[in-house]
Amino acid sequence: MRCKWLCCFAMATVAGLAGRLAIAEEVRQLSPLPAPSGEIQVREQKPSGVMPARFLAEPEAAKPLTPKPPAAMPSGAKPKPVGSVRPAAATSSAVARPSTPAPTGEPADAGPKPSRNAKPPAKGTELKAVIAAPPPSGEPQESPTTSVETASFKGVVPGVSTSADVQKALGKPKDQKDLDGSLIQLYSVPPFSKIEVSYSGDKVSSIVIRFERSFPVEAVATQLDLTAIRPVSVLSDSGEALGLAYPERGVLFTYERNAASGKGPRKVPQVVLESLSAEPFLLRAEATLDSRPDLSRRDAEQAIKLEPENARAHWLLGRLLAAAGQPHRALVASGKAVKLDATNPQYRVTHAQILAQAGRLSDAAEAAGRAAKLSDAQPHVKARAVCLKADLLASGAKPDFRQALQLHSLALQIADPLTASPNRAIRVAAKEVLIDAHLGAAHDIAWGEWKEKAKAVSRWLDRASTAAEELVANDGGSREVLFRFNARSLAACVNLEGEIDPEPAAKAVLVAGQSLIEAASEPSRKAQLEWELGMALYDAVQICQARSDNAAALKHGEVAAKYLAAANKSKPSPATVVLLGRLYFRLGAIEAISRHDHKAAVVWFDKATPLIEHLSPDELTGNLGRHGESLVTMGVSYWEIGQQKKAVALSQKGIKWMERAVDQGSLARSSLDIPYANLAAMHRALGADEQADHFQELANRVKEGKSK
Repeated sequence: MRCKWLCCFAMATVAGLAGRLAIAEEVRQLSPLPAPSGEIQVREQKPSGVMPARFLAEPEAAKPLTPKPPAAMPSGAKPKPVGSVRPAAATSSAVARPSTPAPTGEPADAGPKPSRNAKPPAKGTELKAVIAAPPPSGEPQESPTTSVETASFKGVVPGVSTSADVQKALGKPKDQKDLDGSLIQLYSVPPFSKIEVSYSGDKVSSIVIRFERSFPVEAVATQLDLTAIRPVSVLSDSGEALGLAYPERGVLFTYERNAASGKGPRKVPQVVLESLSAEPFLLRAEATLDSRPDLSRRDAEQAIKLEPENARAHWLLGRLLAAAGQPHRALVASGKAVKLDATNPQYRVTHAQILAQAGRLSDAAEAAGRAAKLSDAQPHVKARAVCLKADLLASGAKPDFRQALQLHSLALQIADPLTASPNRAIRVAAKEVLIDAHLGAAHDIAWGEWKEKAKAVSRWLDRASTAAEELVANDGGSREVLFRFNARSLAACVNLEGEIDPEPAAKAVLVAGQSLIEAASEPSRKAQLEWELGMALYDAVQICQARSDNAAALKHGEVAAKYLAAANKSKPSPATVVLLGRLYFRLGAIEAISRHDHKAAVVWFDKATPLIEHLSPDELTGNLGRHGESLVTMGVSYWEIGQQKKAVALSQKGIKWMERAVDQGSLARSSLDIPYANLAAMHRALGADEQADHFQELANRVKEGKSK
């Protein structure tokens, strides 16, 4: 990667900065995207949709641990019983992590392997007098109106001034040297005895101003009128702070060595001025990618303005657009990144994720496969690409759970040795793959054709939980790690007929989700979190229903409805409308069928009816039978409370949808027996004997077909 800062520092500092820029790119490119909107039908009756999750990564980790994960049970293997789905604990001090999975065998546990007091500088007024940074405006945390303009030194502007301009402003240099083909001139301009001016061609590329002694960061920033600009830390690959960049001015502070290592207050021995570039804007965009995506997007767009052909900038913009629920615009950006740097497998992984979010699953699988082939030299990227392809194989109308399980196991084999990497970004990326691949394997088994699925799924979820705990406890993983772990655990358990208790995971996902929502300052992120929390609790509703725990199902359903409705209000979506309609229907059906309380049922049905009745043909495709049955069921409750006209209308419409589904081959004709009989009884009670006879005859024909 091109880095203009390299010519401005002592060699040790230069190496650290180069590493930081490369690693910053890796750690964000490998984080998976939020689940696509198509996932709303994933876990009701049949699996579909894609299930990648995002995990955050922060400080350094302890040495990893090495237990073996469980294997699937395609035949008659008898796994040892394990407890219910459990939430990961954020406070665990010594937790095991999953290791490379074997094709068969039982899991085996193993133990663990092992304030700043700023004072103004004595010569601060001279600093301000000599270095002229254009005065910014706006709030430091937002900086919405801060101008983007290169700082200057005595009229010398990096990227603009020529060698002749420098000599006119500063005189003849004391000395000059050639470093890797770049000219560096040395000056002494009181009160600064050491000034280095570097050139790219005949134009100034950077100016390094070395102080006689170091000054506190806050004091230097104040003297240079930089306090209204959001700075971004420049870190080494081990997380050590090397300096602080101010993107809008092209200003960089470097830290004293002892301060950089965290052994003392941050002090600045030198300031670097350079021409404006995309790099510091992208570093800052990555720093706020999850907490303030609105600010990150602004920085990514500014980076593209400065460097239209910067592949990393287009990649980052694609991620931000995808997270904001704009997959089609995101595809344009991620596609541009791939076009600009076709050999970068990280960009291809992101492009594949966004293709999946846009519903193009086959294209996404192909893109993930290409990324895996290109990433032999970057095994952490390969692990993510393989895991993503496995997720995609387990998705869509014709999932292949056996092949998906094989690829999830392969992703674990690739990622496992990387969890001990001294490179923090690689280490964290590998641990995130461990979590996702174990969750993916649990999903493959839960939704596939296997024996003793619940026991096997429990063990895979235990391993995913252990990996999540380890990341949080030892490598700075955030609460979002635990939120997404518990959400995906519930998703896997929907198809297990209630054999795993959902309560621990449901409680944990609610606590973590509420906390994340409260902390979200950006509306689109808040809406996304509300949607994900609502989805997770909807899964809990379905599991509780399968366990005949109707009280818990209603409890979780009411909260799920609250968050899904809030998400739809902030960010209207046809997918969310469909999901809400299904949820309202489920809650009403619990009241009507399980509790025989039709008045309570109609409260929910009143909310569900307009959402289901007004579905578009596209939204009905493939689900006509299910939605038709829902209308018929609601018709019974309306009849029981005396709303006969509405009951008949709903029953008639529901039967029409079911008949179309039978014609399409997506619903068995035998399903029409009870709906026909219900409608016949309604018409007869209303005195419409001719219509009653007609529907009774239809019901009789269906019964005769059953008997044959």
